[in-house]
Amino acid sequence: MKRIQNKIGLTIVEILVVVAIISLLAAGLYTVGNYVETQTKIKQTKSTIEILSAALEQYYDFYNGVRGVGKFPDPNDPNGVPLGCNSNMEKLYYRLSCVPDAKKILNQINPTFIKDVDDNNRPEIIDAWGNHFHYSYVPSRNFPVIDSNGPDKKLGGNDDISSR
Repeated sequence: MKRIQNKIGLTIVEILVVVAIISLLAAGLYTVGNYVETQTKIKQTKSTIEILSAALEQYYDFYNGVRGVGKFPDPNDPNGVPLGCNSNMEKLYYRLSCVPDAKKILNQINPTFIKDVDDNNRPEIIDAWGNHFHYSYVPSRNFPVIDSNGPDKKLGGNDDISSR
């Protein structure tokens, strides 16, 4: 007489198949999560650059109205900047915060992007990856340029984010 045995449990092959499926799903979620995070940081950085550009316009309008000569902050001009402002972004942040309408616009920047990176009590604006923005202005150009290194954290790559 044959006995019918109830099969209880899983075979090793079944367990390996389940583990493989779960691993594939987890890898897919990780990839999608990284992509979404990168896209969010890119949008935050672009938004910060737009806010800085608007503050620069207010700065220009302020000096155009007060002195009749519109100008943008010159990163190479040490006059009117407190000692200890080392980077162009520290100088820019200080100069923009001295103009009332520009300061109102600067207040729209996410506070996590305003840091004193070099501990000199002079805040500067950083991008979503924690890197300094790069500010440059050549008077012969129409408008200053603000650059972010982008996701690869290296200036000069295809992923740079710029106000150009």
